[in-house]
Amino acid sequence: MSALEFIATLRRRWYILALVALCTMAAVFAVHKRTIVYEACQGLYVTGPPLEKNVYLNSNGALPMVAGMITTTVMSQPVQQQIHSAGAVNYIVEQTNDGDIRSPVYDLPSLQVCANSTTAQGVVAATRLVTANLYTELNQLQATQRIPHKKHVATIKMISLFPAIPVPVFGRSSLAYLGVMIFGAVSGVALALWSDPWLTRRGRRRRPRGSKG
Repeated sequence: MSALEFIATLRRRWYILALVALCTMAAVFAVHKRTIVYEACQGLYVTGPPLEKNVYLNSNGALPMVAGMITTTVMSQPVQQQIHSAGAVNYIVEQTNDGDIRSPVYDLPSLQVCANSTTAQGVVAATRLVTANLYTELNQLQATQRIPHKKHVATIKMISLFPAIPVPVFGRSSLAYLGVMIFGAVSGVALALWSDPWLTRRGRRRRPRGSKG
């Protein structure tokens, strides 16, 4: 097929191209209306004073134990309901300790707080809310043992490793728009070229006998 024949076929089947264009625009509108979901994660490092300064540090592996205790508390059903009522809908706290197969010590615990929301501001607020709850649980845990609070050398602390940065994980994107339009254009041209011989033969069969052309 020459370029002139190609253009003539598309002009002859313009209504097919118009129908595919309408469907493509509807698909672009659907992509535009999709809800954007953002995700953000904040890292926390749990550290403490020398062993004799804190009752929770009188045995090996105590820091991971404390990190696991506050993680379990914040992920418990009552605390989840409390945090959800404050605006953090979906979140998870995971404990990750250092170590490997050759050195399975796992004595330097870290926590990762991840949340998702339909807005970038909401997901940052959610991670901050969950992190604040972790700090509260850690302080209350030590307060029950009359351990000096906050800046004192005997206090187990959490240090931020990296801040929560919102990243869109589902929703609108320029690539999605481009993909839909390319698919529509290719589909329209392919459908026009594929249907043209069949529609031409059908038109000839319906043409009255004796008519010209």
